[in-house]
Amino acid sequence: MTSNNNVNNLLLNKFIENSSFTKRQIQIIYKIYNKEERLKDISSGAYYREVKQCKDKIRKLYYSIILLNLIGVLNSEQLTTLNSLIHKLDMLKDNHNMHHSHTSEPVINIIEKLLDKMILL
Repeated sequence: MTSNNNVNNLLLNKFIENSSFTKRQIQIIYKIYNKEERLKDISSGAYYREVKQCKDKIRKLYYSIILLNLIGVLNSEQLTTLNSLIHKLDMLKDNHNMHHSHTSEPVINIIEKLLDKMILL
């Protein structure tokens, strides 16, 4: 595994740690989205239960975004900022060695500061 993959894994782990999803759920979502075979270390019943939970969480996430926008907590400027952040992370994912050191710490710190500014509660 290259240092680029290590940094990407550190970033992914940080995002998973701070998300509503478990690592296994992210694996399932990733495999379904990329049309890969399902996880083998889980029974069929447990797998399909996890798939349902993933779909439910994604649906609730979308409803939450819409709700926060409707009540004025999440505005179009913040959505644009998030979209820009996602775009920059996407560019960074394949070119990390060109843009940053071999650690994810600076990237995580910038994201944390940005999200802290966006959370006004």
